[in-house]
Amino acid sequence: MLEAQEILVERYQLQRILGESASRQTWLALDLTNQEPVVVKLLLASDNLQWDNLRLFEREAKVLRQLEHFYIPQYRDSFVLDRNIVSFALVQEYIPAKSLKEVLGEGKIFNETEAREIAIAVLKILIYLHKLSPPALHRDIKPSNLLIDWSRNQQPQIYLVDFGAVQDKAAAEGATFTVVGTYGYAPLEQFGGRATPASDLYALGATLVNLVTGFAPADLPQFDSKMQFSNLVQLNPGFVRWLQKMTEPNLEYRFESAIAALEALEINQFAITATSADKDIPNTSISVSKSPDKLVVHIPGNKNILGLTIGSIGLILWVCFWLPTLGMNFTFNSRFIWLLTWLILGFVFTAWWTLPSNVESYICLDNRNFEIKWKLFGFTLRTQRGSVSDIDKVYSSKTGNSDMKKLYEVVLSLGVNEYYFSRIKGNLSSEESRYIASKIRDWLGI
Repeated sequence: MLEAQEILVERYQLQRILGESASRQTWLALDLTNQEPVVVKLLLASDNLQWDNLRLFEREAKVLRQLEHFYIPQYRDSFVLDRNIVSFALVQEYIPAKSLKEVLGEGKIFNETEAREIAIAVLKILIYLHKLSPPALHRDIKPSNLLIDWSRNQQPQIYLVDFGAVQDKAAAEGATFTVVGTYGYAPLEQFGGRATPASDLYALGATLVNLVTGFAPADLPQFDSKMQFSNLVQLNPGFVRWLQKMTEPNLEYRFESAIAALEALEINQFAITATSADKDIPNTSISVSKSPDKLVVHIPGNKNILGLTIGSIGLILWVCFWLPTLGMNFTFNSRFIWLLTWLILGFVFTAWWTLPSNVESYICLDNRNFEIKWKLFGFTLRTQRGSVSDIDKVYSSKTGNSDMKKLYEVVLSLGVNEYYFSRIKGNLSSEESRYIASKIRDWLGI
């Protein structure tokens, strides 16, 4: 049995044990040639050692020898230790950082910003691995195999470790295979020996779900083999949908590559980053305010002050013209009733003509619900509400009104139900309606 302070092959002095299992030991050691800390992984050739474990250990050393990536600990050395028990050793660069599993064990629940940063960092590593020829599939991404280092700068540095399950060539048809991966993090096709680059994406998605919920994937409820976690988090709906696609059990519905997953995540990130009014098309009064937690689209009224002014002046002149004919005796004679009737009708006509143009339209979406409002001079005229998770489509549509004039509007489709968003009077342009629909889609991630 190895002990601390022992020196292996006259070079590596063991410091303390980092991990241990039936046939494996992982030590922190000191490289005496340069006084740098290293990690020494040992596979003990005991009676319990299976041939598959030795084959995977040799493959890990072979693959690591070929990798050159800043966020993958570098290969340093490998050797056979011939003592009472023959051991196979692999030496790697030491990263002084905690694993995400350790951080979770301290009670940390990661927020959306942190989860996104981790997702982007790991996806960039996977892009490198999957572009190799042949692609290198990690096949065991989980919190314990991701190290996080906050010491270098404000953004955390993420390292991918433990390539003991790595696959560096496609499985041959009919060939036997070793089942690798961790339950809850590995997708179904991997347990069938058919791992693909998208299998690593599933594992990353499951890891991120663990980080934002605090629950291991295997402990989450499932429906139709899908993890149900959206009710446990307060995340941007677009990010939730992205995580759901990452952890889609059906390989055909998952992102096909790390590049595709990263592009989709960055599109959603861009859609929610601006927090001030956003005007991407010229000559429009429409404003879009957005943050990771909320999206507000505001269509102001036409502010038909001119119509109100003309109507009011007309009424005043009309009343001033008729009042002298009535004299000062305001009795309810027929002429006064007739004038009062027309005065009321004038007000009604003026209001009918001008007020709808001043109605403001709002659509507000947060992480759970959406609300469509129509307001006039600060007073809410009508409100419609629904659940954001039920929205499956957002698109621009045009319809004909009673005069057969084409009107453009934005449609939120919730299965058989549809909600319409436009101006009460006047019209959105085709460009404006498409602009609003695209902003909502990007924010929702659909």
